[in-house]
Amino acid sequence: MLRILLLSLCLLSPLVHAETMNDKIILTVNGKSPVTEVQLTEAMLAKMPQKSMTLNTPWYPTQQTFEGPLLRDVLKLANIKSGNITLKALNDYAISIPVGDALQYDVIVARLLNGKPMSVREKGPLFIVYPFHEHEELRKTDYYRRCSWQLRSITAE
Repeated sequence: MLRILLLSLCLLSPLVHAETMNDKIILTVNGKSPVTEVQLTEAMLAKMPQKSMTLNTPWYPTQQTFEGPLLRDVLKLANIKSGNITLKALNDYAISIPVGDALQYDVIVARLLNGKPMSVREKGPLFIVYPFHEHEELRKTDYYRRCSWQLRSITAE
C-alpha cells in the first residue's frame, strides 16, 4: 500500500516526470575554483563533439569501437584546467588522474560501444577510454587503471 501511495505522489508531482535515458543525469562534474557543478544527461553529452576510436583493450577479447566527447571538453564545462581529478564509478570505485592526461591525449568519455549505448552490465553508461592504439606509452597498467567504467562523477581535487 505504501508503494502505491509513493508512486501516486510521484506521478502527481509537477516536479517529477518520466525519465528517459536522454533526460536523466548520468554524469556530474565538479570544478574547484570557482566551485562549479555541471550535471549532464545523455542528450547533453550526445550534443557535444564526438570522437570515435576502435582499439583493443584488456577488457574485451576483440577490438571495440568507443564513441563519446573528449574528456578535456567535459572538463572545460566545469572550468577544470589543471591539477588532478577524481573519477568515481557507480560502485564507488574511485581513482585520481592528472588533468594533463586529458590535455595531452584524446581521452574520451565513451557513451557508445560499437554504436550502441552501454548498459551498466556493459561497463556503462559512461567509460573513460584512453587512445591506447595511438600511443604505446599508454599501454601500461597505470593507464588501464585510469579507465573508469560505470562513471558517475568527476571532481576536481
